[in-house]
This record gives sequence, C-alpha cells and structure tokens, in this order.
Amino acid sequence: MKRRSGTNNKKVKAQRQRPFWLTALVVFSLVGILFVAITYKSFSAVTAEVRENEQLNSTIQNLTDENLQLQDEIHSLKTDPKVIEREAKRLGIAVKDLDAKTQVSVPAK
Repeated sequence: MKRRSGTNNKKVKAQRQRPFWLTALVVFSLVGILFVAITYKSFSAVTAEVRENEQLNSTIQNLTDENLQLQDEIHSLKTDPKVIEREAKRLGIAVKDLDAKTQVSVPAK
C-alpha cells in the first residue's frame, strides 16, 4: 500500500504543477502593467508641466512687450513736446508756447 500512495502522490503533484511558461507569462504581464501605469502617470505629469511652462512663458512675453511699450511712452512723454502738449490737452491743462525745458505741474487725481 505504501507504494500506491507514493505513486498517487507523484501523480497528484504532477497534475497540480503549472507549466513554467504560464507562471512567467503572469509575472511578465503584471510587471508590464505596472510599468505602463507608472510611465503613463509620469508622462501625464510632464505634459502638464510643459503646458504650464508654455503658458508662463507666454505671460512673460506679454508682460515684457507691455513693459517696452510703457518705457517708450515714458521716453516720449519726457522728450517729445508734441506728446506732452497732447497729454496736457487730454488732462485739461492749458499749454501756451511750451518748450522742451519748461516743466508743467500735473494735478494728482
């Protein structure tokens, strides 16, 4: 009887064993899924950062352009008598024969 039970145990063990390729396939599938999930999450984060960076660069460019326009306007207000006269009229200040050296006080609003 011992022989039969020993033989039966070998048969049961042989039937219960899974093929190696099936185990390897499951392991590789899980590793692949994990790799894809981590890679996708990283890709999404990088894409969001790139989008934000482009938006900030656009904002910086717009502010730089606006700053240059304001600097030009300040320069022309300091040096060009016609611009000074135009702005004085716009503010309701009477201007008579202003030369470049004459300073006009502007009332504060």
